[in-house]
Amino acid sequence: MSHDDDVPRTPEQLAAFMAGLSFEPPPAPRDERALLDSLPPAGSPVMVVRSLRLPTELDEAVAMAAKAAEVPKTTWIRQAIEMALAVQAEDDQPISRAEALRALTLLRPARHVA
Repeated sequence: MSHDDDVPRTPEQLAAFMAGLSFEPPPAPRDERALLDSLPPAGSPVMVVRSLRLPTELDEAVAMAAKAAEVPKTTWIRQAIEMALAVQAEDDQPISRAEALRALTLLRPARHVA
């Protein structure tokens, strides 16, 4: 990312900046076709790249979960976010595993009627 000191502030600085720009030649037609073929189809959803800091242990747990699900880590993380948002959208209140286990221990065994 640029610093404010790098931004041209006068016409002379802008002219010097523009004169210093260089451009690569356009790709050859066969290379251009390969580049165009590598693009997603028209109308595809736009994916936004986010930087995310995770503790090492959490990253390793995500990697193991993604491997078990046979999906890339980014797909697993995206699906986890989608599930969390779906739960919130349904006004559901997620509980911790400890709370769930506590609640389960209070349940009485089902009685089978013969």
